[in-house]
Amino acid sequence: MTADGPRIFVSHLAGVPVFGPGGGTVGRVRDLVATFPADRPPRLVGLVVGVVGHGPVFVPVSRVAGLESGQVTLSGTVSMRRFGLRPDERLVLGQLLDRRVRLADSGEEVTVLDIEVHRHPARGQWEADRICAHRDRGGTGRHRGEALAVDWSAVGGLPPEEPVEGLASTREERAEESEPERTARALMRTEPVVVPPEATAANALARIGERDLIQALAAQVYVCRPPVEPPTGPYLGTVHVQRLLRSAPDAPVAPLVDTELPPLDPDTPLPAVSCCLTAYDLVAAPVVDDDGALLGAVTVDAVLDRLLPDHWREAEYGMSDSEGTGPRLPWTGAEEEPPERPAAAALFPSGRHGGRDEGDR
Repeated sequence: MTADGPRIFVSHLAGVPVFGPGGGTVGRVRDLVATFPADRPPRLVGLVVGVVGHGPVFVPVSRVAGLESGQVTLSGTVSMRRFGLRPDERLVLGQLLDRRVRLADSGEEVTVLDIEVHRHPARGQWEADRICAHRDRGGTGRHRGEALAVDWSAVGGLPPEEPVEGLASTREERAEESEPERTARALMRTEPVVVPPEATAANALARIGERDLIQALAAQVYVCRPPVEPPTGPYLGTVHVQRLLRSAPDAPVAPLVDTELPPLDPDTPLPAVSCCLTAYDLVAAPVVDDDGALLGAVTVDAVLDRLLPDHWREAEYGMSDSEGTGPRLPWTGAEEEPPERPAAAALFPSGRHGGRDEGDR
């Protein structure tokens, strides 16, 4: 065995929290997904993460910045489409642990207790190469008998052939899932700055300053009742950073909320999301579910990334010369005054206004 990185037992990852790049909680690990290349140990291709309000979603291992027994850290955003298992994939926790397999040399049956994974230094992939098994020596209970660790090649009967009920997906379904979903739920980031209503302007500004945020998320705070980690308690409104800077440090944030800003429903389509950002001059918009809980925020960079053409990063935009006769962006806002704010009902006929129903006013 060549020297490699840290080794982890997969059972230690079950239920551990998953954090986004900004430190916000995304969900918890429900399972690991592996494929079985010929003549090589199984390869981890991703995690199944349980996200409140979304169900199980697939996180490719390429988006995992840190894989530890206590937590998992992501390096970027992930699709919030519901997870579906491909025909060549298996669930490590759900299908491999507690499975009866046979030792290749003796044919003896043993039970898989745990699987050890490591990051291969040359291939840069997470592989499962050792199995911790239990050899039954009589009696009842898993504690009776002998434990042993063997290489993956020393056992037979893996991978299991049977699909997982309710998680299998056809190639056509997975191909459809690979297309980016164009809703607020799929676009949103799950690590916005959230403060309780009793927080002060100084508290809110400190919360912005203590985290390494993209500019769009640092432009406002969202006021919610506890818990203040998405999904939060009832969403009360948004306070923009300029309002915080103009307020006394000890001023409570509750009276500062922008009550004219309607939140986005998780299923709001991309065109309506872009209209909201434009109409309200926003760089981020809150996403609130039917129960009034804040799930996250859609930022303008995520919307532009979906609206701009493919390979836009390689294209040249803007003025081609100082005379202003060359190609330019479709709209710059330089020639006319910004449009007047429309009524919330014009864009959001559902009636939710400032995160509350009309009856809550």
